[in-house]
Amino acid sequence: MTQIEFVKCGINGESIGYIDRKPVFCDGVFPGETAEVEIIEEKPTYMRAKLKHIIAKAPCRFQNPCPHAPQCGACPLLAMDYQKQLEIARDLLIEALWKYSRTSKDLVRDIHPSPAFLHYRNQCKLPVQEYKGKLVSGMYQPGTNHFCNTDGCLVHEELLETLRSRVLAVLNAHHMHAYDASTHTGVRSIVLRTMGEKSQLTLITGKETIPEEVITDLAKSGISCIHQSINTARKDAGFFGSAPKTLYGEPSLEISVCGISLHLPPASFFQLNTKQAEALYTMAVSKVDRCHVLVEAYCGIGAMSLLAKDKAECIIGIEAVPDAIKSANQNAELNNCQDHVHFQCADAAEGLREAAAHHHIDTLLLDPPRSGMDEAMLKAVEDANIPRLIYVSCNPATLSRNLDELKKNYEVKTIIPYDLFPNTPLVESITVLQRRGTTDRKPGKSIKRKHKHAKQAERH
Repeated sequence: MTQIEFVKCGINGESIGYIDRKPVFCDGVFPGETAEVEIIEEKPTYMRAKLKHIIAKAPCRFQNPCPHAPQCGACPLLAMDYQKQLEIARDLLIEALWKYSRTSKDLVRDIHPSPAFLHYRNQCKLPVQEYKGKLVSGMYQPGTNHFCNTDGCLVHEELLETLRSRVLAVLNAHHMHAYDASTHTGVRSIVLRTMGEKSQLTLITGKETIPEEVITDLAKSGISCIHQSINTARKDAGFFGSAPKTLYGEPSLEISVCGISLHLPPASFFQLNTKQAEALYTMAVSKVDRCHVLVEAYCGIGAMSLLAKDKAECIIGIEAVPDAIKSANQNAELNNCQDHVHFQCADAAEGLREAAAHHHIDTLLLDPPRSGMDEAMLKAVEDANIPRLIYVSCNPATLSRNLDELKKNYEVKTIIPYDLFPNTPLVESITVLQRRGTTDRKPGKSIKRKHKHAKQAERH
C-alpha cells in the first residue's frame, strides 16, 4: 500500500497525485485529500491506483447521496461541493487551452453554473436486463461490460424517473423479456426523453412486434409518443438500430426552446440539460452580429439557426444526418422563416465550401461533436475567409487543438464556459474568434431581408 496526497482533478473525474514526479491516477478521491492506495498499473509515464482508504478528507467532500455511486461511476463528483465542481471544470478548460494552443486563461470568463445541481437531465438511454425474473434498467460500469442495476438516478429529471419506473412496470406486467442474442428477441434498451410535460419513449428491441395492449398501457402511464427501433447488432453502443417506427402519438415531440418551436424526432440530438441549453444557445446567438449571411455547421435540428433568424438576411444550416436536416427544414416552416433560413444535408467541410462558393459568409456558428473539427473542416474555414466564428464546444482538448490552427488567422476574443453536466468534470464553452484584419462587433443594423439571398441558398 502507498500513501499519496492528491493535488488535482483529471479529465474523467479521477484525482492525480505524484510518486517521484510521476502522475498517479485514482478514482474515488478528490483533490486535497490524502489516501492509501494500491498501485494496479504502472506505465513509463504514469501509474493507476485503486483507492483503499481516505486518510484525510477534503473540505469540499460530503456524504454521497447516491446509493449506486460505487458501482455506477457516472457522476464522479457527486459528493463534492458544487462551487468546487465549478472551479475544477473551469480549471480543466484553462489547462487544456494552455496545453494544446497556448491560449491565455485571461480570455476565459467565469463559468455559468447550472440552474439545477440534481434532477437536470432530460433523457436517459439505459440498457435492460432481467434480475430475479423482472426487467430492470441500469448502466454499465465505466470501461467494463458489468451491468449495474439502478432503481433510480438523482440527475434525471423527476418526471423522467417517474416515467422510467412506469415503463418498466408495464413491461413487467406483460411479462416481456430482456434481449436474447440467440433468438434476436426481447427488450434491449429504453430511450426516454422528457421535455416539459411531454415525453418520448423508444423501445430498442429485437425482431418482434410489440403487442397492442403493451402500447396502450404505456400510453396510459403518461407517455406522449412511443416508438420502436430494432437492433440485433452484436454490440449495443449506438442504442438505435433501425429508424424508429412510431407506435403511438406523433413521429416527433414538439417542444418550445427560447420562444421557438422545434420538432424533435426520437433519434435526434438535443442538449440533456434543457434550462442550461437555453442559456448556452442564447449566449451563442447573442454573439452573432446582424449580417447578410450566417452559416451554422453541425446544425442538428436547427435550434441555434432558428434562434438567430432575425439576425441575418440569409441563414444556411449544414448537417450530415438526413433525418436531422428533414426536421430542421420542418422547424423553419414551423417558425415561419423558411423564406431565408434553409438547411442542407452535407458533410460540414463540403457544405461550407459550397456555401462559400455562392455567398460571402459574415459569421460561422459551429457546434462540432466531441472530436472537434477535422482537418478538412479547418481548411474549409481558412479558405472561406469568414470574419467571425462562434465555436460551441463540449470538449476542451479538441477545442484547444482546433484553436491552435485557427489562431494562425483568427484572434480569440473571449471564451465563456457553461456547466451543463453537474457532478461530472465535463464543461461546455463558447469561443468567439475574429479574423485578423476584419472589424470586430459592427454596430447593429435592422435587417431588411433580400429574398434573392434566400433563393440562392435554396438553389444551392
